[in-house]
This record gives sequence, structure tokens and C-alpha cells, in this order.
Amino acid sequence: MTIHRISIEGNTCEFQQEDQDTVLRAALRAGVGFPYECNSGGCGSCKFDLIEGAIENLWPEAPGLTERDRRKNYLLACQCRATSDLHIKMRPAQEYVPPITPQRRKATFIGAVDLTHDIREFRFGTEGEADFLPGQYATLTIPGIASPRAYSMSNLANVQGEWHFQIRRVPSGKATERLFHKLAMGDEVEIDGPYGLAWLREDNPRDIACVAGGSGLAPMISIARGASAAGLLKTRNLHFFYGA
Repeated sequence: MTIHRISIEGNTCEFQQEDQDTVLRAALRAGVGFPYECNSGGCGSCKFDLIEGAIENLWPEAPGLTERDRRKNYLLACQCRATSDLHIKMRPAQEYVPPITPQRRKATFIGAVDLTHDIREFRFGTEGEADFLPGQYATLTIPGIASPRAYSMSNLANVQGEWHFQIRRVPSGKATERLFHKLAMGDEVEIDGPYGLAWLREDNPRDIACVAGGSGLAPMISIARGASAAGLLKTRNLHFFYGA
């Protein structure tokens, strides 16, 4: 295993990246508040400037970078893997420090339930507890699929180690075709997480609004379940908006 050190310009913070991680995930595992949202190259929140060192760009065409970003030589931390020690420029923020440290874990496929004609809830079991906040997501590394896929959990954290994901089948989608048609009971995947900032804040006294569309229902279900389990609905309302 190769480990590279990553330092931040103007900051005493330093973290390490293992060879199978990205710069972003390594930072989050180390408790660094690296700005991000999607973790998959789409939002552009994890832009950084490479001052020194070498990286492997996993998705050079990622839509999270604008043409202006590319002219300025910005990179996406979620799509970059260090191949040497790095010195980078970005601005850490406390709000991005993970409330639960993301971890990789082996998971076994233990069952599935069809919810609609094209949405299925896949259930996986891990050793140890399933620790996440309502509304968070994890990435699944599926055998035979080159890159991980991000899916939100629909259940709640539990000591049994169960992770439930509601996934819509995408016609000709490599990952969902494999999940829907080739995944067998007992097959293993890797779950990496939890990630995400849109989780239930139990200390906020305001009403809760859940807005979802399509298979994006999963994190909202988890938030609604979390609010109910915490007794929050005794003192506030939950408004659920869903568009097909």
C-alpha cells in the first residue's frame, strides 16, 4: 500500500491518502473539513488548486468543472488521486468536518424488495453496526463496475449492520443492470461512507420539509423515520413533497 502526504497552503493541517482513495475521501477520513457535496464529480464544490505534486485525474471531463475552472487549472478532489506527496490550496471549513468518520467495509447482499416496477430496495449486511445520520449516503463498489456509485440509505442507523438502498433501474445503466439482474444472495460489495451534508438536524426547532423526486425518495424516508424515532414530530410538523 502506498501512502502520500497532503499539505494545505496557509494551514498547518496535513493528512494522508492511501492509494485506493481520492484526495477528498482521504481528507474527510482524516477529519478535514474539505468542502464537498456530491462526491461524484457533478457539483464542483470540492475544487482545489494543485501547487506541487502529481495526481491521477480519474474523470477529466467531469461536469463539476466549468471552462473557466479548467482555464485556471482547478481540479476536483473527488476525482483526483495523489501519485506523490501533494501541496494544495483550498479553504477548509468546520461545517464540512464529517459528524461520523467515513469508513470502507465489506458488505453482503442479504435481500431485496421491489417497491415499484423500476425501483428496488437492496439490503446489505456488514460486520459491526451501520452508523450514519438520516439523509446521508454511501458509495457502493460493485464487482465488475469500474467506478463506485453513490446511493442514499433509506433506513436508520442500527447495531445489526443493515444498509438499505432504494435504487431505480436505469435502462442500459451498467451498475443498475448488474444490481438488478446479476446480484445474487451472498454476493459481496464494498460500502464506503457515510457521506453527505443533508442530514437531519435534531436540535433545529423548525418544521421539517422533505422534498424528493424519483428514487431520491430514499434519503427523505430516512429523515422522516429519524424524526419520528427521535420524537421530533411531537412538537413540529413534517412536510413531505414528492414529484414522480
